Amino acid sequence: MLALVAFGLIAAVGAHALVFGSGHQIAGSLHGELIDLLFGAAGVTALLVLAKSLCGGRLCADGSALAASLGSTLPSLRATILAAGGWFAAIESCERAHAMPILAIVAALIAVSVLLLGGAALAVRALRAARLLFSALRPTRLSCTPHARRQSTARLHARSVALRRHLFSRPPPVTA
Repeated sequence: MLALVAFGLIAAVGAHALVFGSGHQIAGSLHGELIDLLFGAAGVTALLVLAKSLCGGRLCADGSALAASLGSTLPSLRATILAAGGWFAAIESCERAHAMPILAIVAALIAVSVLLLGGAALAVRALRAARLLFSALRPTRLSCTPHARRQSTARLHARSVALRRHLFSRPPPVTA
């Protein structure tokens, strides 16, 4: 949920910058607070990703568990666009009334959300590749030790069909 909120806020600010450029200050009088919130959300999300990438040790040695874990925390495109639209509406409600090109805003929200999620997926793959490289450089530290497999000394031989059915070849005992 935190990733969805952060991605929505980043996408909304990016779409606002794309549509309006430097035409006016974002969020009006709350510009400083919004920028602080933006950096706070990005920082907390980065810390959570860093913490998730460092934990796990042996379980994340190959990077696939890490990529699956981080990939599952990424929000969907539809949810990101909706969250960005909500943030954009909240940001615009703090500003003075001005003309808003709705189609350009919707297109910018979609484009920025696609770029943001594509970049996040690329970053997850890059983090997985870095983890693979790190585990290849230090194999004794992160790699799983192979478990010794116990070999059976005596092979089990299948009994013949006649021997297996021997138990069932007699009639049941007569009850008194």
